[in-house]
Amino acid sequence: MVEVPEHLLQRSAEARARLSGEPAADDGDAQAAPADAPAAATPAVPAAPAAAPVPAEPVVEVEAPVAPYVTAALQRKTIPYWVMPVLLFLPIWAIYYVGYLERPPADPEGLLFEGGEVYAEVCASCHGGTGSGGTGRQLNGGEVLLTFPSDAAGYDGLAGHIAWVANGSDQTEITEGPVYGDPARTGTDSPRTVGSFGAAMGNFTESLTVEELAAVVYYERVAHGGIDDETAAHELEVLEEFVHINEEAGVGNLALGVSVAEVSAQLDEARATVAAAHSEVAAG
Repeated sequence: MVEVPEHLLQRSAEARARLSGEPAADDGDAQAAPADAPAAATPAVPAAPAAAPVPAEPVVEVEAPVAPYVTAALQRKTIPYWVMPVLLFLPIWAIYYVGYLERPPADPEGLLFEGGEVYAEVCASCHGGTGSGGTGRQLNGGEVLLTFPSDAAGYDGLAGHIAWVANGSDQTEITEGPVYGDPARTGTDSPRTVGSFGAAMGNFTESLTVEELAAVVYYERVAHGGIDDETAAHELEVLEEFVHINEEAGVGNLALGVSVAEVSAQLDEARATVAAAHSEVAAG
């Protein structure tokens, strides 16, 4: 057997001590150890791996509480978008709506409307726009109905009114005499006589048609005389029939000098026609 040199054994022991972390044996120990039983090498212990870093927990942000009035505002129903153009045109619609609620103007084809136009054109300059008088006599305040009453006994005031406007002062004096209107008229300056006031009354048989004469007479009686609604409605029907009778006879203008009696006869015919029509309606 080959003998291992002592210095090699010493080096081997030191190396083994370094690997195992144990102190190396001294020379005496090394000498006591049998030469033929070398110690087995101790395997190296691996170092423990470094611990992995623990991830930080995310910070949860706590939202601030919403005020109750904000919640209520968010939950409140809003105006639909299609309402906005409707609201935009609402004022225009209101103007049209109010316009349709207004009272319609007087019928431009009616005798009252036509009479107002005739009066403004040919009568207002003497009798005043409101019938208060001027160079011609006062008509308002019931004066015209005192002269030409609707219900006087023995005198047809409607016929006398038409004849007076048609003939004027001069021709009335020739046809009827100095008194015109109701001979039983009461009140100041009664009865009325031709030429007793201001300027003479002109005649209108040529300048006004039968319809225009009837219209202006009706206007004076309603607007200035203030006759009651029932009488006004009745006289309107009679005058419309009076105009119709003359139209059928081909008469456009009354003759100058027409008498109250002649006009009254035509009005009586018109009254009879109106009364018959009412009787038929009542009979059904």
